[in-house]
Amino acid sequence: MEQDLDLKNNISATDKIDEIRLALNSETGNQIIWVLVEGEDDCKIYPKFLDEIKASVEFVSGGKGQLMIALNALAKETKQVIGIQDADFLHIDKNYPAVTNLFYTDYHDIEMTMLSFDEVRCNFFTEYRMLKKRYDNIWQNVLQESSYIAYIRWYNEKNNCKIRFSELGYGDNLTEMSDGKISLKNKDLLQTLNARSQNKTEELTGENIDKFITINKTDDLLNLCNGHDITALLSLIIGGRVSHKEFCRHLRLSFTFQHFSQTRLYSEIAGWQIKYGYSILKNAAGEVVNGQYRYFVSSPSVLS
Repeated sequence: MEQDLDLKNNISATDKIDEIRLALNSETGNQIIWVLVEGEDDCKIYPKFLDEIKASVEFVSGGKGQLMIALNALAKETKQVIGIQDADFLHIDKNYPAVTNLFYTDYHDIEMTMLSFDEVRCNFFTEYRMLKKRYDNIWQNVLQESSYIAYIRWYNEKNNCKIRFSELGYGDNLTEMSDGKISLKNKDLLQTLNARSQNKTEELTGENIDKFITINKTDDLLNLCNGHDITALLSLIIGGRVSHKEFCRHLRLSFTFQHFSQTRLYSEIAGWQIKYGYSILKNAAGEVVNGQYRYFVSSPSVLS
């Protein structure tokens, strides 16, 4: 079964490579910059920041490994392909793979990057008519609670435990609400992860995770925490007014070009444009000052 999954992923990367190769040899495709991303939701975020005539955002299924396979292969043949990938734990580990033209989100993933902006969070909480005096308390509560599962994810990645996190819900069986605060049931969480991970290489235990946390403790929660966990807990705090899926859609809508233009990811892509003479960012204009790209936004979006 595992071999079949690997084969499927390899075919996905190979198909994307062949698809772009074919397009680069066509009359219209040879002028396009191809932007490879690892998630389907990324195709709902990045296109609104790019010139659709000059750039095409392409989803490579199979995760970041498949994205890097596709990018490595195509980078040997053309300068017209770049990749955007969630940093995950790379900004904490400082162990970046050597892949040409691969750019990372400012924080753990694009959701954490979006939520790093006070204005986005404020706009977001206001949408759900949550009291302004509670904004910071809610945010800090969710960061702290999601950090536990973040350490589990990090432990899993470092030790290749093959724990299955996909489609993990955080309903009453794994969380509880009290006085407007949400709490994870850590013991139940570990039991659930163990039970749903048939191919795991080791059993998760509270002792192992606690020891890992002690050794790897970090206050950098924006780079530690996973955006899926954060948004799932936030949607539970809001209650039945919005689903997790709808919550994430509203988050994407709240994150405008005005915000994206302030990210390190934007600056690095802008620097790549200067180096290779391309222009794919919307409203992109700027100059290099003291070795760094300084941007201007000609028509910034204004949050209501």
